[in-house]
Amino acid sequence: MEANTFFAESQTQFTETQQKLTEIWDESQKQLMESQQKLVDAWVNSVPAVGTQMDFAGNLDKALTFQRELVASTMNAQQVAFRFAMESQKQFWDNYFQTTQRMAQTVPTTK
Repeated sequence: MEANTFFAESQTQFTETQQKLTEIWDESQKQLMESQQKLVDAWVNSVPAVGTQMDFAGNLDKALTFQRELVASTMNAQQVAFRFAMESQKQFWDNYFQTTQRMAQTVPTTK
């Protein structure tokens, strides 16, 4: 009976993990789209109007700011995904050991 409980709990945890990973994936895709839109906007805004001089220093500063935001966003998404993966593993193993311990307690001892 305990084995069934363990597998049921494991399946529930797996389903929850899949849902959370899907949410993280969707959020990362949203951030990627936003980053790409910012890149296009920054590129369009950096193209000088006819008859004006290009501001290389300003454009470089905008590009670096954008790159910094993109890297920070990517690293944040990776950090969240890593933390989630570690927590999922911890929950899985905690559940495994608790279930195994309960099963061991129900096994009759032989004398």
